[in-house]
Amino acid sequence: MAVARVPFRQIYFAFAAGYLLSYLLRTVNAVISPELSRDLALNPASLGLLTSTYFLAFAAMQVPVGILLDRYGPRRVEPLLLALAALGAALFAAAESLPGLVVARTLIGAGVCACLMSPLKAIATWYPPERQASFAGWVMVAGGLGALLATVPVELALRITTWRTVFVVLAVVTLAVAVAIWWRVPDMPR
Repeated sequence: MAVARVPFRQIYFAFAAGYLLSYLLRTVNAVISPELSRDLALNPASLGLLTSTYFLAFAAMQVPVGILLDRYGPRRVEPLLLALAALGAALFAAAESLPGLVVARTLIGAGVCACLMSPLKAIATWYPPERQASFAGWVMVAGGLGALLATVPVELALRITTWRTVFVVLAVVTLAVAVAIWWRVPDMPR
């Protein structure tokens, strides 16, 4: 039986930031698609490919990430994957063609694939069953906030900057969240 040994707020904000970014990065293409289409001459099929690439990479990583989370724990797995997502966001910002965007979206999808399962694994490890549902609910709130941040705030940002700058900022923030998880979240008991 899991016993609460870690204050929830100690891990919540780091994990919540990761899940928020996961949803933001999932949804942001819908908002930047007019600029992508204009800047890189992408058609609707190309935009659909970018969306599906994210989800295919995300799905393909689920089994290996589950094994890695069980073996090494969320503190060791999620920061590495978020660093991969940060690299993907930086490459997306620099991409000049559809193949570059596809590679970048693949890295982003693979990099954020553990952003929900990592906190759920931590919650199952450190907290008693009667607390797990409410703690998991708080993590889900962060995902909803990420979806919201990908809409009007990104649209407003695009009025003063480019989609490339938005992705540079997302790359930096994603890397900062990876560091925060590494720093704030303790290792799982062996």
